[in-house]
Amino acid sequence: MKTCAFYMRCGLAVALVVLGGCRSSSPAVAPVPLPPLDASSTAPLEAAEYRLQPGDVLRVKFLYHPELDMKLPVRPDGNITLQATGEIRAEGLTAEQLADVVRDRSSDRLRDPEVTVIVAELGDEKVYVGGEVRQPGFVAYRRGLTPLQAILDRGGFTDTARLDSVVRITAEQNDYQATRIDFSQVLEGKAQVAALAANDVIYVPRTFIGDMNTVVSLYVHRLLPIPPRVGVGFAP
Repeated sequence: MKTCAFYMRCGLAVALVVLGGCRSSSPAVAPVPLPPLDASSTAPLEAAEYRLQPGDVLRVKFLYHPELDMKLPVRPDGNITLQATGEIRAEGLTAEQLADVVRDRSSDRLRDPEVTVIVAELGDEKVYVGGEVRQPGFVAYRRGLTPLQAILDRGGFTDTARLDSVVRITAEQNDYQATRIDFSQVLEGKAQVAALAANDVIYVPRTFIGDMNTVVSLYVHRLLPIPPRVGVGFAP
C-alpha cells in the first residue's frame, strides 16, 4: 500500500511538470505592475511642537544661578514675569523659543546664562458660552469645536434667544475681535462658521446687539482678567 501511494505521488508530480511545460509554450501574460508606494504614507509623522497657552505652568531654570529659578503660570494675558527679565510674552512660543528669549533678555545682567524652560503642567483650555442658553458656563475646548457644538453642550438655545445676533469674542494678542454670527442661516445650512479657538466667548443675546463694544467690555471684564483695549475690533 505504501508503494502504491508512493507511485501515485510520483505520477502526480510528473503530470504537473508536463502541464507546466505546456503552459510555458503559450504566450506569457505580463503581470500587472503594483502601484508605487506613497512616500508620504510611509514617512513618520512629525509631532507638532507644543506652543504655550495661558494657564500652563512653567519651570524656568537658570543653570548657574539657581536663586533665579521660578515655577509660574502663563497669565491669562499670555505673559510671564521673571526676576531676571521682567515681563515676557510667552503665549504662542515653544518652550525652547521661550528659553531663547529669557536667555537673551537676561544676558545684560548675567554672564552667558544657561536657561531651560519646562512645561510642568498644561492649563485647561475652555470656551465660555453665556446669555440665552439653558446652562451658561464653560465648555472644555477640543480641536474643531464649533460655536453650535459649544452651545449644544450648554443645553442649546432658550426660547427667547436672538439667533441672528450671536456674538463670538476672540482674544488676539491682548486685543479682542467680536464677530456676529447669524444662526438662523447656520441652522438652515445656508452658512458655515469657523471652529472656535481656546478661550473664545460665545454670547447669545435676547435682543439684537447693536453696540458690540459693550458686550466685549462686559464679558471680557467679567470672565477674563484682562482689560480690553480701546477700539475693540468688530466684524459684522
